[in-house]
Amino acid sequence: MQGSSTEEILPWADLPSSVPPPSRPGIRYTDLSKIATARAPTPEFFVLQHHDIPRIEPGSWKLLITGCERGDVSLTLEEIVSRPSRRVAAAFECAGNGGVGMQGLVGSAEWEGLPLASLLHELGVPSQTREVVFVGADGAEERLRGNQYPSRFARSLALPDALGPDVLLVHRMNGAPLLAEHGAPLRLLVPGWYGVSQVKWLERIELSPSRFMGWFMAKEYVTVRGLRRGDEIEHRATSVGKMRLKSVVARVVRSDEGSLRIEGLAWFDGTPIDAVEVRIDEGGWEPAALERGSSPHDWIRFTLAWPSPSPGEHVLVSRARAGARIQPTDSEASELKATPWENDGQFARRIVL
Repeated sequence: MQGSSTEEILPWADLPSSVPPPSRPGIRYTDLSKIATARAPTPEFFVLQHHDIPRIEPGSWKLLITGCERGDVSLTLEEIVSRPSRRVAAAFECAGNGGVGMQGLVGSAEWEGLPLASLLHELGVPSQTREVVFVGADGAEERLRGNQYPSRFARSLALPDALGPDVLLVHRMNGAPLLAEHGAPLRLLVPGWYGVSQVKWLERIELSPSRFMGWFMAKEYVTVRGLRRGDEIEHRATSVGKMRLKSVVARVVRSDEGSLRIEGLAWFDGTPIDAVEVRIDEGGWEPAALERGSSPHDWIRFTLAWPSPSPGEHVLVSRARAGARIQPTDSEASELKATPWENDGQFARRIVL
């Protein structure tokens, strides 16, 4: 998807030529039409949080780990940074990513940090541990049966997921120290999972023998889908977790010679993506050329030459394939879904030539 500086990015007819301004301060969309490199530059990577960005002094900050065999342990940022680190290229999107901002609540970066598994094994994981809970410094208001009470933003992972080799306590992003808007001094990276699992401003890790039922785990960020059971539809709620298979057409580029090229991005939960296909108007699905990232968790960039299109309006849409899974149409994805999360439907774009 890399091109020369004189190539022209054509405007979309269905959305603004640039990403719309955020609805409230502290939010930024990734303008996918401008991404021509393997990574989303840090200043372009989307920013979203549920509360104000907490003010943290790195020099006095400590990470508390509770429930381990060695008892409660506190680590300074210096102690964490001095330990062996790992780099992982990974893309993730907000579970509510959709049409707003041209699907702009998604980004890819190179993350560097301490592998969580190595730390937990060093401190000792009790045999009765069922989940690992991650608590951020940002405040949250939880509600139950009409009552409201202050809490912290928190999410949990089942122990096997938390011990994955690429789950990191991140302190660097794209080769530089983590910024406050991206979770400094320390954030969680869980490759293949939606953005809500990537807890920012991490201040506490708890090894728990029971399930965690926090507001942003069991009450909010819950997807309700209908399942057909004969003539009936049975609805089932699941907590937002691993990302669903998805692709989007990001831009159309006119080269120096005048030829057109369709470019886009695809991502999944770490399962290999076998193919991405593009359909122009009512034509058949055409296979796009794939440019894979440096890890299975990275997004895949795809391109398709568009020779001699006719003047006028055209509709472009992509779909990704991974084994037997095919990215559904927008209507298929939303038909039985009663909540806004996990938007994986095909996203049609309109352009006028």
